[in-house]
Amino acid sequence: MNDRIRSGYVPVCGNQELHYLEKGEGRPLVFIPGLTFPGKIFENQLEYFSDRYRVIAVDPRGQGLSVKAVAGNDYLTHGQDLAALIDALKLEKPVLIGWSTGNLDVWSYLKQYGYDNVGAAVTVDMSPLPLSPDPAWWTEGTIEDLSAVSSEMMHSSKGIRDFFMDYVKSEMLQHEVTDEELEYLLDLSAMTPDWICRQLFNDAIHSDYLDTAKEAPKHIPTLMYIAEHWQDVAEPFYNREVPETPTHVMGGHLMFYEYPEEWNGVLEDFLKKNGL
Repeated sequence: MNDRIRSGYVPVCGNQELHYLEKGEGRPLVFIPGLTFPGKIFENQLEYFSDRYRVIAVDPRGQGLSVKAVAGNDYLTHGQDLAALIDALKLEKPVLIGWSTGNLDVWSYLKQYGYDNVGAAVTVDMSPLPLSPDPAWWTEGTIEDLSAVSSEMMHSSKGIRDFFMDYVKSEMLQHEVTDEELEYLLDLSAMTPDWICRQLFNDAIHSDYLDTAKEAPKHIPTLMYIAEHWQDVAEPFYNREVPETPTHVMGGHLMFYEYPEEWNGVLEDFLKKNGL
């Protein structure tokens, strides 16, 4: 049974269900994807690490095959859902690995539940403070740009699809995207309804987990990956504000998908270095 990726569900708040994929045995590695994407985006990591770890890839609330509910489309609830998954699967000292807004799930969990049952926290290419007027800070964009995305693009499935189409080509991937690959990624993203995407986007850009990001390395091993396109701002910011967390710069926003060999190797070295 452990030679294939398995699909399962766990109960979360409100008598709802969270979907996840799983393969392997050993210390749990829990992968949490970014805005609109399902855990399936981590297929390379599920395959690579499952010979020595219990690898779990979550569909956060509102994404993939997980519950689509009016309430709870925010990162406070996502942190609570992550706690419910850890409890339901009886995970001991899991390594929490977030990508993009999945970082907010990780920091939300740590802020609400602490560090006693966490082995490490790995975050991938999103600031713990996504919105700030200070140009020296690592953010998701200017206030004007983020306001325009929220008010002009996030109101329809077409607007969201156009947003992600541009984002995949300009920020997520460094190679020239084929039509087939673009369709695949957009279809994964489209599993999240437009109204949930807008709720999550607005909650994400107004989140502030900087204090949690600073506190985490005092208790557990931490690592931050940063994409090359904004390393000149992001890496100095993170090294200044969260100096106890090492950073690794590589690829675009979807680096673990585009360059799995390098990305997996960095994570593997991190895990070995910290006895995980």
